[in-house]
Amino acid sequence: MRILVILALGLQSVAAPPPKTMSALMIDPIYPASDAIFYIGTRTPGSEAEWRALETRTAALVDAAGALTTPAYFRDRIRWMADAKLMIDASTAALAAVKKHDVAALEELNEPLYNSCVTCHQHYRPNYGSRPVASPQSPASVVSLEGTWNFSTVTPLERPAEFAGKPTMTDAEAAAYEKRIVSQNDRDQRSTSADADVASAYNEFWWDRGTHVATVNGTHQTSLVVDPRDGRIPAQTAAAQQAAAARADDRRQHPADGPEDRSLGERCLAFNAGPPMMSGPYNNYVQIFQKSDAIVIYNEMIHDARVIPIESTATPSHPPATIRRWQGDSRAHWDGATLVVDTTNFTDKTSFRGTDQNLHLIERFSRADANTLLYEFTIDDPTAFTKPWTVALPMTKTDDRIFEYACHEGNYALMDILRGARYGEKQR
Repeated sequence: MRILVILALGLQSVAAPPPKTMSALMIDPIYPASDAIFYIGTRTPGSEAEWRALETRTAALVDAAGALTTPAYFRDRIRWMADAKLMIDASTAALAAVKKHDVAALEELNEPLYNSCVTCHQHYRPNYGSRPVASPQSPASVVSLEGTWNFSTVTPLERPAEFAGKPTMTDAEAAAYEKRIVSQNDRDQRSTSADADVASAYNEFWWDRGTHVATVNGTHQTSLVVDPRDGRIPAQTAAAQQAAAARADDRRQHPADGPEDRSLGERCLAFNAGPPMMSGPYNNYVQIFQKSDAIVIYNEMIHDARVIPIESTATPSHPPATIRRWQGDSRAHWDGATLVVDTTNFTDKTSFRGTDQNLHLIERFSRADANTLLYEFTIDDPTAFTKPWTVALPMTKTDDRIFEYACHEGNYALMDILRGARYGEKQR
């Protein structure tokens, strides 16, 4: 009898724990594992250890999908099992792709995995899809983007040749790259000639390019361009190349006939503040103010402020195409916890890396963690580029203050440029 009691106690101690509730199963592991697959393009593992961690997470997703077929979770057998099979198939394929480190295959699985989630939610979550996830009417459910953010980085926009075929760096590679680039950029190193020394303009104190590479979800990017996969901006269209050549020729023929011939940056009108925003030589700060029906994006660089209405649907209410602005017309909406800003109606006076007035810009703001804001934007301009391209730029929360930016107050430099051009014309 004593032996039987001991055996019974032993069996009780190793008995399987009760299954998780459905909400607990969704919170861990289904949501985080699915999210890792959805964002594989911008959160690609950069080391073998990170791939193993993703494999463990994806394997847990496979197990969770299989667990959904147990009677403990049944709502109704036939439809429930059909919905569960969608996730089983998608997660099993994802695990196979993770084991092969096949990022392209994982990106293709985004839609099947997403469909498996949406199908089940439509069947078993009351009122799913009947209202926006986060609308101006439900500000409590909106993630706060407020604060001051620093987006300086030494990661270049396009992938350097030394990292060809490598979307990410190891920790050691990142540290070595940061040290080398910071040293190369140091303006306090004396030049070989007095003329070159003077041409360096500011000394190092006035520059603030950043000292670290861009790190997204723990991986160090070799370029801010994350799509296409080669980290390079796509080729311009033939028409865009012809237009650029014509503009360059006009600048050679008429470099300073009047102030309009000089660049917008030189005229202190627009540069680096966006949209879209990009890291520059200094003033890489943005302050965000958020209300239920609007968001204000205030850049330290040239003190531009964009006041953007937040709408309750994903279909932006842009004005007619005849109404155009230098910064375009921006409308925002919430996609879950991500703020999506849709901007069109640009003029032909502003350009970002060769864009024209047909630019359709999509910006996405999401909190990666308490101190990191992930800023992503997609350039879709069919008359300028042969295909769209996407940038991922992490921003770090800071207690630093935004200061007023005074760009050549009175802009005497521009008058001197024009005066110099007139003098040069007299010498011919």
